[in-house]
Amino acid sequence: MVKLKANKFFLTDLFGDTVQIKILETMLKLYIQESHSEHIIWKNLSEIARSSNVAKSSAKRSLDLLKNQNFVEEQQISTHAQNPPRLFRINPSNLVIKELIFFYKKIRGLLL
Repeated sequence: MVKLKANKFFLTDLFGDTVQIKILETMLKLYIQESHSEHIIWKNLSEIARSSNVAKSSAKRSLDLLKNQNFVEEQQISTHAQNPPRLFRINPSNLVIKELIFFYKKIRGLLL
């Protein structure tokens, strides 16, 4: 068995090197971190783009698609700003995401 680096994207090897897959994997990693802590982890667009190694504009398009598919949740901060910050996290109540979380934990366990 080959051991891989912890910061490597596993899902891109299986499903292709796309922005959406990188963002999903970033969100899955955050959810796993969240499950080990006592609070919910919300990340803004810039943080997600940086962690996923993608452009901010590409991350925005992909997050909007994932939100429309109910794969991620969004929390808007109410401010007087014209474009208030948007926070995201994976939607663990979505059935597809539940299965993906199980699959991701299993594959990480095999490859780490």
